[in-house]
Amino acid sequence: MKSPVFLTGATGFLGMEVMARLLEKGDREVIALVRAADDVAAQERLDGILAKLWRDPSPYRDRARAVAGDVTSPGLGMDTGTRMTVAEEAGAVMHCAASISFDLPLDEARKINVEGTREIIGLARQAKNAGRLDRFIHVSTAYVAGVTEGTFRERQLDVGQAFRNTYEQTKWEAEHVVNDASDLDPVIARPSIVMGESGSGWTPAFNVLYWPIRAFSRGLFPEVPARPEALVDVVPVDYVADALVHLLEDSSSSGVVNLVSGRDACTVDELVGMTSAAFGKDRPRVVAPGSTGTGSAHADDQAAVYFPYFDMDMVFDDSRARALLGSAGIQCPHLTDYFPRLIEYAQTTRWGKTPLTREEAAAAHAAA
Repeated sequence: MKSPVFLTGATGFLGMEVMARLLEKGDREVIALVRAADDVAAQERLDGILAKLWRDPSPYRDRARAVAGDVTSPGLGMDTGTRMTVAEEAGAVMHCAASISFDLPLDEARKINVEGTREIIGLARQAKNAGRLDRFIHVSTAYVAGVTEGTFRERQLDVGQAFRNTYEQTKWEAEHVVNDASDLDPVIARPSIVMGESGSGWTPAFNVLYWPIRAFSRGLFPEVPARPEALVDVVPVDYVADALVHLLEDSSSSGVVNLVSGRDACTVDELVGMTSAAFGKDRPRVVAPGSTGTGSAHADDQAAVYFPYFDMDMVFDDSRARALLGSAGIQCPHLTDYFPRLIEYAQTTRWGKTPLTREEAAAAHAAA
């Protein structure tokens, strides 16, 4: 049995996908940092996540251990004894936890995404000093690129970019914190927009790009402010989780990896076409960003917040990711290949009102 992985963000979409893969592999225990009043409440919350993954999570329960804590608290909110125990056990730290809200005030976003990362680095250093740690992986976002034109490469971080929101800015700031922790030889993984599983369409939460897609299905956006030729970089969660687990095991890798569609990303025009076909609706008008007369484009503010991502004159380079992951057979599928399954799952579950477990969704897909 390999040494345990200390995982943050296990109650979030990407974190739970990573945890599922680690538990299904069966060669590691997962120690999950869970925000709760105490360890008992933390374990109850983690057990609820396991129940979203499998109809019967009992085969995995003994290898998924929760510890109560909070990335925004000094020392992660863990008592000294628990923290020392975790540091002496953990052979790897994977930091998936973050606030993905676009509209948090800057100081609140910094507390979670920047200072939280600093706290995790503190634990990782403690684990390294205890002689166990050999991997530290930080999950960032490709959108540390901010408002950039041209190609944004894996080796780049500071290109004089502005930011669309506090999420982008604080994830950029967090990368600087991680870069200062060169003693940990960190891996920085930068996913783009993460959607449901490419095979089954499964997702436990309908946020990010699902917001404007659902708003369109309800007739809220007769016009879309965008550039038809702009790339919308979307990746399925299984690609990102598979990549993270591979990077965890591949001790030869370090540095930054863009987990993106890159030059294979679909265009706004393709996305509009796929969405219209999926719901049997006429294509909305695509109008110049910032133009007046955008119909009810503000009828759903949660959806409209994503419109700036339909106006990008930028492509993410993922040459390093392709080289590192391709040999392991990990490739990002094209959105056109799995978009129908994303929509089918959304409609089958009534946009999450009647959810399936990840296992049930996979079985339904296999039987189709």
